[in-house]
Amino acid sequence: MAWIAAGLTAETVLLTVAGFAWFFFRGYSFAEACAAGIVSMFILFSLIHQLSYLAGWPWLGWMLEGLALTAAFFFVHRRWTRLMAFFFSVRLFFREEKAAGGIFFSVFLIIAISIALGWISTDYGAAPISYQAHALFQPAAGGPLAPLNTPGLFNHTARFGLSPNSCGFGLLGMMAVCFSTYALARRYAWPPMALTVSLLVLSMPRLVFLAAAPTGELLFTAAACLAMVMIYRLVEQHRVSDFYCFVLCICFSIMDLSFSITLASVLLLLLIIVMIRRHGWLICRELAAGNKAVSMLVLMVALVLAQIPVVTLNLKNGDPFFGFSYVPQNDGIFGAMTNLIRYSFSSIDPTEAIQVIVHWLLGVDLKRFFLDGFAFLTGLVPGKPAGNIPFCMTFSGSGDAGFGPLALLLVVPSMVHALARGTRRLKATVVAWTGYLYITSLVAGWHSRSLETLTPLFAANSFIVAFSLPPWRLRRRGLRGLQFGIALIALWSLWCFL
Repeated sequence: MAWIAAGLTAETVLLTVAGFAWFFFRGYSFAEACAAGIVSMFILFSLIHQLSYLAGWPWLGWMLEGLALTAAFFFVHRRWTRLMAFFFSVRLFFREEKAAGGIFFSVFLIIAISIALGWISTDYGAAPISYQAHALFQPAAGGPLAPLNTPGLFNHTARFGLSPNSCGFGLLGMMAVCFSTYALARRYAWPPMALTVSLLVLSMPRLVFLAAAPTGELLFTAAACLAMVMIYRLVEQHRVSDFYCFVLCICFSIMDLSFSITLASVLLLLLIIVMIRRHGWLICRELAAGNKAVSMLVLMVALVLAQIPVVTLNLKNGDPFFGFSYVPQNDGIFGAMTNLIRYSFSSIDPTEAIQVIVHWLLGVDLKRFFLDGFAFLTGLVPGKPAGNIPFCMTFSGSGDAGFGPLALLLVVPSMVHALARGTRRLKATVVAWTGYLYITSLVAGWHSRSLETLTPLFAANSFIVAFSLPPWRLRRRGLRGLQFGIALIALWSLWCFL
């Protein structure tokens, strides 16, 4: 199994480097190219296994995989010298930012070593998909079919009895989120602050947990963060390739929860609004005037990633559209208010370590304190609508993973500040993400996976901290203090979840 895992890792690295080179040599920044290269590798593997799965032909996946590897090898080989020269210059950048760069590199290195030495289990994960159970042109025998974006990618390792992390999918997904955050933060801050904001995302306990045990939640978050980068690039340059990448990202973000479809719709609406405000309606004609063959290829790929074959198969068999049924929220506006209160309290995560310290010093049970506050606020809502499951606080380190103390202390206030004092683009971004949270609260009842709704929200909006903390608000000593606090949280998260 170790040799198979090593081979899959080499294959993953080759395709990721090829994706990075393709984007970087077309004018993307280093961070943008890294994030896009990782997510494009995810999309490629998922697409290959989805096509072979829907057709019911395993050999199709092997053939497409071989073609992709051959093309990637020759593509990287022709640009190897230029890539090595560039990677050397990146090393010089991290040498200038020793503190933040050291934390950044150390966290990724610890996770990578943990995977390599088996400290992170590699015997869990989804079972390999059955090629005959739901082939598109054969009668269904296994019930409704859920979205295949995540199972398609994870089947790359599951077919050999390995977990998704046996070739580092968790680590790469976390890297994609961090690089996207850095690329967005650089629009509003110099490299030291942008790197610090990326470390803020890196220290969130829930992302560390997902890096150790990757699920569709991490892929969904990485795709949403890269889609935000593409929105900014389209507003700045309106290149057709950025639009293609955005479409593929939002289609790939569709998973087996209703809020993923909500977010894809909200991001598409955000793109339309900010682009038309900046460039006018003529931009639509410009985008439509691209290469017709490439446009048709991207359209066909997008239809597969948007789960149109899955919807078609489920409709043919009389199953729900996306193969799953969610529990609706039937209490209207008051139910949405209650759910928003639940989400607000779910974002409070002082961590279990601080809970123990406070209880030892002051005799105060923070979890009980916040639950009393939650009960008081929900008691003010008319009708007192209840969720489908009892609400409980999530303190990282007590069995589950939250977002850490900095999500509430930095990200949420920065979003409020951007809404009041930010540029039009920032205001539109905050309004769109707030609308995503409100629609989710209005449509779906509270359930056991509701916390996953907040993961892309906090990850994709962390870059706004760079706007709210410019150098005249946080000088070098304050920046070092913030980096030290982030490092402590990151190390504690690694200790808990690795």
